[in-house]
Amino acid sequence: MKFREQLASGIGVLGLAIDAGIALTSMVIAVPVAFALGGIGKGRVQVRGQAPRIVPPESSTHELGTVVTYR
Repeated sequence: MKFREQLASGIGVLGLAIDAGIALTSMVIAVPVAFALGGIGKGRVQVRGQAPRIVPPESSTHELGTVVTYR
């Protein structure tokens, strides 16, 4: 009976080690892919020449006579 328990425990530990290896491998692959995709998206915007629009601030006179700048 003791041999079966040790074998079951060993198989359980091996399964956990395999799961951990798969998780680490997926992180090692996913992080660079995410950075690459982000860089590609950033490059597309630069190639199209689209910069964020800059809207000049507008101002109005408040009821109390103070000037309030808003966008």
